[in-house]
Order: sequence, then structure tokens, then C-alpha cells
Amino acid sequence: MSDYNDNVETFFYKGEITVELSKPKGMITLKGDLDRSPINAGVIKALGLPMPKVRTISRKDGVQISWMAPDELLILVDFKKVEEYMELLEKNLKGEHYLLANVSDARAIFNLKGKGVREVLSKGTPVNMETIKIDDARRSRLGQLPVAFWMVKNTEVELICFRSVTEFIFNWLKVASAPNSLPRYIG
Repeated sequence: MSDYNDNVETFFYKGEITVELSKPKGMITLKGDLDRSPINAGVIKALGLPMPKVRTISRKDGVQISWMAPDELLILVDFKKVEEYMELLEKNLKGEHYLLANVSDARAIFNLKGKGVREVLSKGTPVNMETIKIDDARRSRLGQLPVAFWMVKNTEVELICFRSVTEFIFNWLKVASAPNSLPRYIG
């Protein structure tokens, strides 16, 4: 695991919304049959959180489980505790068929804040941002690039992308949130 040497200060912009690269988070992908009770029980025991419903997140005390697909979860934890959580999950999923991978170094997370956050994202995602509620999560795209995002508050979204396109996504978000660029159609 790297020390995450990216200069996060260079990824900050304040326009119609604030766009900021988040500090590194530990990210674990879990793939498996999420309908199986033993897998659900193992995840709940290891993380102390309920399983998220379809297209939602569950979170508590710095740990988050994001629903990504019918057979996939993205688990966010403290960056320095990823291996500890991986071991906990492996222990609690013993005997089950699953795939567990540390993807912390492969992804970047942006924090988007401001009243126009829904409108900014509406410029590039096919998701109807008017229907998104707090703790809703979507795996979608921004322009032609894959992203996932979840609503933290009515005016705050966390957006995840592949690290290799961090600069492109940041520049896209800057342009989309330029001053006086929002049509103000989402109330």
C-alpha cells in the first residue's frame, strides 16, 4: 500500500459548489452472493453496521458500506486500518465464496459541497438528481467516465472515481461548477 503522496491541496476549487479531493480513505471491495445470510451476517459482525439496501449506504463511526451492485459492496474505512478490516472480514466470512480486494490506491474520492451540487452533477450524469435522498448511492458515469456517488447531506455528495482519471474528473467538476453556470432548476 502506498503512502498516498498525491498533493490534495492542488485539487480544491470553489465555484457554485466546493470541489475538494478527500483525504485518503481505505477502500475494500467485497464481491459475493449478498443474498446469502452467512455473508450478510459476516459483514455485519465484522463492521458493526447493517447491510445497505439496494442503491444506498450504511455508515457509522467512520465506517461506510456502499451498495455497488447486486453482488458487490464498497467498504470505506480509515486508510491506516484497511488490513485490519480485511482480516476481520476474512475471519467472519470463512467458509463462504467471496472476493475481497483492497482498492484504496486505485480510487479517489471528491467531496462536493453547496446548494448547487445536484445541478452540477446533472450536467454529466444520467441519474435524476432530484430523486436522490440522503444515503442514496448510485454507480453511474460523469460524462463518459465511470463514477459512483452518494448523498451525505442535501448539499453534500461524495464522488468516487478511478485514481487514473482524478485530474480529468476534477477539471470536469470545476468547469461544471463555474460561477453563474447553474440554471437553478432543481429546488
